[in-house]
Amino acid sequence: MLSQTHPTHRSQNYQKQIWAVGGGKGGVGKSLISSSLGFTLAKFGLPTLIIDLDLGGANLHTVLGQPPPQKCLSDFLSGKVAHLSDCIIDTQYPNLRIIAGAKDDLKITEIDDHFKQRLMGEIRLLQPQFIILDLGAGTSHYTLDFFNLANAGIITALPEPTSIENAYRFLKAVYYSRILHHPNLQAIKPLIDAAMTPNNQLGIHSPSDLLNEVNFQNPGLAMELKKSIKDFKPKLIMNQTRSQTDVDVGFSMKSVAKKYFGIDLDYLGYLEYEPNVWQSVRRMRPILAEYPHSRIATHMDRMCNYLLKQARIEQTLHASE
Repeated sequence: MLSQTHPTHRSQNYQKQIWAVGGGKGGVGKSLISSSLGFTLAKFGLPTLIIDLDLGGANLHTVLGQPPPQKCLSDFLSGKVAHLSDCIIDTQYPNLRIIAGAKDDLKITEIDDHFKQRLMGEIRLLQPQFIILDLGAGTSHYTLDFFNLANAGIITALPEPTSIENAYRFLKAVYYSRILHHPNLQAIKPLIDAAMTPNNQLGIHSPSDLLNEVNFQNPGLAMELKKSIKDFKPKLIMNQTRSQTDVDVGFSMKSVAKKYFGIDLDYLGYLEYEPNVWQSVRRMRPILAEYPHSRIATHMDRMCNYLLKQARIEQTLHASE
């Protein structure tokens, strides 16, 4: 893999970035997308670390063609190593390193809040400029909190009903988790708790319903909640598309998220169905290393460039405040 450093991709142009890849359903390609994002950033010449945070099904090292690691996340969580940085391993690709996921310990899926907070703190201290978090499936508090830790949270979905339904469920859950911990919104915590309970007596079924109820009960806090909704800008990638109809599912989800949730879902783009993906997995080779000129590589380049441009814009806005 040759680094393609461009003036706009010089590492000094960026502050530390954490990108998380999640989704409500297993098998939607989170590890493929996480590894491809990391591979593309590294190809651009940017120091990148991918962390496998899927406690129940760690497979990132396999996707990247790495042998079973000597040290991994479970060594940190079990106290065998003092710091998360002790678990970083090099890959055969320049600028790209990984922390492999937990292995061979069923109890490791039961991480408590203390260890979760410690792990989050260690991630913030890591040196690589770009960190990709490869999250597990579902809507556990562990997964939601790490999604919200990121500068950019990316939801992955397939253009099929069950995956779309789970993606909406994940979107709603991650948003409620986000505002539940918002320091300025603790006074409406009972309403947020109600919103997270199906068939609640207040009839709150979406973030928009919650905003209406808060506006009724406490107009002052409604403004703070509205700001929180505006600041929440998750991303979406549709995976394994086979037709224009599949591609358009992403635009439909964007419209539904805005209409019913009041959330601006940023549709990054799509990855077409590609049988070669599974061939590369069997060969234990990253798809972008095996097929560097594929349409998947082209789409990943475009999406990474877009995310990097957004990062630069946000840095400029924060610097001017």
